[in-house]
Formats: sequence, C-alpha cells, structure tokens
Amino acid sequence: MEIVAAEATNLFTGTEAAPRQVVRLVLRGTDASAGQPGRVRIEGARVRTDDALTVGPLRPGETARVEVGITVDEGVAAGEELDAEVVLEGGSGARTPVRIVVAEPGWRMFMISHFHYDPVWWNTQAAYTETWGAVLAYRAPFQGPGLALVKSHLEMARREPDYKFVLAELDYLKPYWDAYPEDREYIRELLATDRLEFVGGTYNEPNTNLTSAESTVRNAIYGVAYQRDVLGGLPATAWQLDAFGHDPQFPGIMADAGVSSSSWARGPFHEWGPNWVRGPGRAGFAELAEGEHPRMQFPMEFDWIAPSGRALLTSFMADHYSAGWWMDAAPTLEDAETEVHRLFTELSTVAATKLRG
Repeated sequence: MEIVAAEATNLFTGTEAAPRQVVRLVLRGTDASAGQPGRVRIEGARVRTDDALTVGPLRPGETARVEVGITVDEGVAAGEELDAEVVLEGGSGARTPVRIVVAEPGWRMFMISHFHYDPVWWNTQAAYTETWGAVLAYRAPFQGPGLALVKSHLEMARREPDYKFVLAELDYLKPYWDAYPEDREYIRELLATDRLEFVGGTYNEPNTNLTSAESTVRNAIYGVAYQRDVLGGLPATAWQLDAFGHDPQFPGIMADAGVSSSSWARGPFHEWGPNWVRGPGRAGFAELAEGEHPRMQFPMEFDWIAPSGRALLTSFMADHYSAGWWMDAAPTLEDAETEVHRLFTELSTVAATKLRG
C-alpha cells in the first residue's frame, strides 16, 4: 500500500468536547500489500492521531479515500501551520509530509430546502403555478411548476422523517391550499412538528423601492394573516431574497407586523453576489471573481434598522440563493459534497457567527 495524497481540511469529526480536524488521504494498493490491510496514522511535534486507522485490503492499483481525525496540542491557535507526516505502519512503512493549517472547530452550516417563485417576472402566475415545466422545457429539471414543487417537498417529507424545508410566497401557497385540500392536515402536522416553516410575512416579495408604503403595509397584512390564520403557520422571517431593491422603511413596517427577521440575496453588489463579475461562466450566468467575496465590507448577519429605530435581524445571502444549483447539478455525490464544502469555506469568511444557515 502507498500514500498517493494527503490534504488537511477545515472539517471536523469527533465531538464538541473533543473535536478532531480531518485530514483526507488517498491510498493505493500495491503488489506487495495485496490481500493485506494497512494501518495509517499522522504524527508531528504538536499534532497526532489518537489511534491508527485500518484500511483495506486493497487490490493492486485500487485506491481508497479515507478521512483521519487529528488531535492538536492545547495552545495551538487557529491559523497556525504545523508540519506532520502520514505514516503507513508495517510493510513499506511509507511516510508522506503534510502541512496542516489549524482550523477553528465549532462551525456548522445548515442546508434548508426551499424554492423561489417569479410570477409576472418570468411568466404569468397561472403558467408558473401549473404549466411552467411543460412550456419551458429548456429550464433545469428541478425548476418545475410551483404546485408540483410543493407536492415534491411534501412527498419527500413523507419518505424521509428527518426532512425539513421552508415554503414562502402565497402566490403558490394559496393556489396549492385551494387545489389540494387533502394535504392541509399534513401541512399543519409538519408545521406543528417544526419540519416545515412558513417564511415570507408578505403576500409576495414586494420590490419596496418601487412601490408605496401603503402597498407594503397591505402586503404584510394579507401575508401574515393568511399564513397565520388560514394556513396555521407563524411567519417570523420576511422573505425578500429576490427583491430588486429594499426600502429603508421596510424593516420597521415588518417589525410592526410582528416579523422579527428577514433574508435577502440581492443587495449592494452584483446581482449574483459580491464575488461575481460580469461575463460568461457556469450555466451561462457570470464568472466568479478571484478570491473570497472581495467586496464584502459587512458580515452576512446584521440588524437592518429603519429610520424609526425598529429593526429586523437580517441574513444577506452572500452566495445568492442560487448557491445550491451547482450542488444539484453535480454528477456524483462526491462532487456534490465538494461543492457544499466550497460554499462553506467561502461563506465562513464573511459570517458573523459559527452557525450559518
């Protein structure tokens, strides 16, 4: 058996009390090790594995990707670089150097399924609700019509007891509620067991820099009242992720309506986020700029304060709400995991806390 590659990551295994930073290894079987398992460990002056990991046996030429958790000495600060070696016990006794950048434990990223709705902007409400997928076949497979997407979420929840998701705009929720009364009891059950959350607090996503304050107030009255009093939810988050602009009075109006937070993607940067520049790129959108969110001058979580002094705790989606598209389009589970890890690494640089949704 031989060591092909070794790379330290910013991921952790173990427990909160005893976190172990992950080092990823690629091992390959050789003629000499055929039929025999190998044991691998990592050692250095201030870093080590608690126990050697058994791998294999591997056939000659067969590779295995494994993750090893390492312990770092107390007093070593995040960001420090440590020299260590990957050691294969027995057999060849091969050793490979690995540079470990000490990462900070405790970071978490939560992935919450949702979808966004664009009536009028992309199509009529009726077409977007029922016939979008059939008429616009060139769209991605997961971009089905609104009612079909709600149905898909509910079916997934029935299959997977741990599945949780959010639903937002009433432009599709009300038609679904009217068209599928047989699902009403199950929707309320999901709400009661915290597996479904209604976000929005407005009837749709109003472009409040283009409409009057009266329109925003009515949007909140109809949105909160329907989600709360008809559907049985408790909207706490104003869902403005695709609004083209934000009225500075909006957080005050929504706070008065009983909403406590907001979330949006479009803001003071490029329409697809601060790390994007115009030009051809993935899926025909834009090309990623070099580096990490180079124009971000504030954390993704902040208090959005209206002139009245009322405020909403706000989450700005620095990677835009399309971030999951690349994960969804990944050809393999490994590629999808790599994409999610990339998103985590990018977003952690501008997060205000270690808990990031």
